[in-house]
Amino acid sequence: MGSMKNGKMIMIDGIGGSGKTTIIHALKEWMETQGKSFFDLQMWSKENRCPPCFEEVKDHDVFFTFEPTRTWIGEAIRFELAREDDPYGAVELAHAFALDRQIMYKRLIIPALEHGKIILQDRGISTSLIYQPIMKGGITIENLLEIPGNALAMKYAPDHLILTDLDSQKVVERLSLRSEESKGVFTQLPLLKQASERFHSAWFAQLFESYGTCLHCFRTDLSTQTMIKHIKLILANLLNFS
Repeated sequence: MGSMKNGKMIMIDGIGGSGKTTIIHALKEWMETQGKSFFDLQMWSKENRCPPCFEEVKDHDVFFTFEPTRTWIGEAIRFELAREDDPYGAVELAHAFALDRQIMYKRLIIPALEHGKIILQDRGISTSLIYQPIMKGGITIENLLEIPGNALAMKYAPDHLILTDLDSQKVVERLSLRSEESKGVFTQLPLLKQASERFHSAWFAQLFESYGTCLHCFRTDLSTQTMIKHIKLILANLLNFS
């Protein structure tokens, strides 16, 4: 279902506590050793109240992005819509995530891909497809894909989707060390268990493969050093780095 793009997008997803943050941090350090200039949306968000436009940051080789963002709609998702004490429903969340996604794709990701850049993204449309249908008042996959921001993201579906995979008991141990502020509704254990099964289901793989995405299962029950070594080897192969 392709689009006109010269760059490459690699998305990393999985349940909370399964090692995504460790992987992303290691890849940022690795890009520096590869002589690649990278844009870090996390750092941008700490210094700016609006999302970047590609023209502002176009001189970078690699773009590290994430969802939800920390500006505009993304900020509302993190500090209001994802609250546990008075939760919002799946439909409201679906539309909020899709709008946050649409803004980032139009301002940054699509022009970056069209200019041949590499995108390494933490979470994305894959996350919405896993979580929002199983939340209270869940929305169907078909309806999710019809929301404009989601349709746009699938038009520019990732070239590769790396799914972190970790035993649920180890996920529980990791999550117990997090601050209450960083947990939120998406790290509740029953939801995590169900989400893990969905991430590694046949329908999920078939959906992304139909859009031209290659899926990779990445075990994160290894030592940190070994895990980082393996993810570097995978990325070097996917990006044709020496």
